[in-house]
Amino acid sequence: MRHPGKQLNQHLINMWQQKQKSKNKQLDESGLRIKCIDLLARREYSYAELETKLLPLNEDETLVYQVLDWMVEHGYQSDERFSNMYVRSKGVSGYGPIRIRLELTQKGVKEYLIEQAFEENQDEVIWADEVDRLIEKKVKNNDLSDPKAKNKVMGFLQRRGFSLDQIYAGLSRYQESINV
Repeated sequence: MRHPGKQLNQHLINMWQQKQKSKNKQLDESGLRIKCIDLLARREYSYAELETKLLPLNEDETLVYQVLDWMVEHGYQSDERFSNMYVRSKGVSGYGPIRIRLELTQKGVKEYLIEQAFEENQDEVIWADEVDRLIEKKVKNNDLSDPKAKNKVMGFLQRRGFSLDQIYAGLSRYQESINV
């Protein structure tokens, strides 16, 4: 009589081997397009992000770049649209311009598109309001005269990507609102 655990282990090994074989499967042009559209249906991606995801799926780099260029030509992928969406989304989520710029650069977006996205979203994302909101959230009516508490809030805002000028201005506005 075989031990049931051995059967289960063999079954798991077979499943793992099949999964590895399917991972090594190369996609043709239509498969790459379908994969790309499937990814873009969930969220926006930068050109470089899609490139990173598609290159392992086919050995022929020129085919992958043809598919990516086709996506751009037909309007399915746009770094301009991606950067606008990213700035708006992260800006209203409490992240500052320094961090957003860094993340967009890491995602392969060109500098002029990043600047353009910030210009187009300047009416929707007001950085001073975001700093004020985050200070209110972090402080919760505590006194910021304690240097430890003030440094904690400042460190939080710096990690979120706000400049020291924005942070000091926000702290000043907060102190004025308490003193009134």
